[in-house]
Amino acid sequence: MMEQLEKTAGIGIVLPKLFPFPQNKPELMIEDLLTILEDPFFTAVEVSYIADQSTRELAKKYMQYSGVETIFNGGDAFRELSINLSSLDADVRQRSIQQCFMLIDHCYEMDAKIMHIVTGKFEGEENKRHNIDAFIASAMELCKYAKAKADTYELCISLETGDRYLDRKYLLGPTNEAVHAAQIIRSEYDNFGLLLDQSHLPLMGEDPRKSLWLAKDYLTHIHIGNSYMKDRQASYFGDKHLPFGIKDSEVGVTELTAFITTLREIGFFTSPKPTRKPVITFEVGRFEQESPKLVIANIKRTFFEAWANA
Repeated sequence: MMEQLEKTAGIGIVLPKLFPFPQNKPELMIEDLLTILEDPFFTAVEVSYIADQSTRELAKKYMQYSGVETIFNGGDAFRELSINLSSLDADVRQRSIQQCFMLIDHCYEMDAKIMHIVTGKFEGEENKRHNIDAFIASAMELCKYAKAKADTYELCISLETGDRYLDRKYLLGPTNEAVHAAQIIRSEYDNFGLLLDQSHLPLMGEDPRKSLWLAKDYLTHIHIGNSYMKDRQASYFGDKHLPFGIKDSEVGVTELTAFITTLREIGFFTSPKPTRKPVITFEVGRFEQESPKLVIANIKRTFFEAWANA
C-alpha cells in the first residue's frame, strides 16, 4: 500500500486545458484560477502564457497565498506564440528562443519551478537529425538563460514528449529519442528534464511501463490524462485530453492504477524534483458542454480509486 497522498505527491491541474481564456479577458483567468486554488485537493497548478503583467502579479499573489506549487505549461504558450525550437530556419529558431526568454522571465515573476516546452513538428526522416540538433541547441540556450536569471531558485526546463505520426506530430516524439536528447543537454545543464504525459503514450504506440523506466532518471513531473484512438472520424480523436471513462477511450482507473504503480517502482515519488514534492498534474478538459466542476469530480473519483489500488 502506498503512503498517504499528502506525504507522497502534489496533485496539480493544467489550468488552460480546463479553463481556456482569451488574452483580452485576463479577469476570466483569475476567476478560474481561484476555482482551483480554493480546492485543497490541488496542491500544484500549471498556468500558461499570461500577456498582461498585472494579471501575472495577481495570479502570483493568489498562488503564493494558497500555498500551491506553480508550473508553467509551455505547450499552450508555444502554440499561441508560434514557437518552434527545432526549426531549421535560423530566423524562426532565433525568434522562438527570444520568446522563450520572455516566458522564462514570466516563470521567475510567478515563482514557477518548472517550464515545460515542446519541439516543433516532425518534418520527415531526412530532416530529423538536423531538427533534433537544432532543438538541443535551443534547449541549451534556454537552460543557460534560466541559470543566468536564477536568484532564490533555478528554473528547470522540461521537454514534454508527444506523438510524432498521429495527431500533434511533434518531432519528439519517441521516449527513447527524447531521452537521448536529454542525456546530451543534461551533460552540460543540470536544469533540464523530461515530462511524460500518460495520455500521449497510447498515441505514441508506447507501453507506459517501458517509457517510464526509460525516462526515469530525467522526469521532472508527470501528466495524467485520457485520449481516444478508436475512430479517426470522431471529433475527439487523438490528443484532446478527455475526462476519464469516455467509451472506448484509452485511460481509466485500471490504466491509471498501473501507471501509478510503475511511478512507485521507478522511484518517482522518492527522488528529488524541482518542486517541493513530486507533482502529478491532470491535463483534462471538457468533453462536451459539461461544467468544469463535473470534470474535476471525474478527476478526483478516478484518481482516488487508482491511488487506493496502486
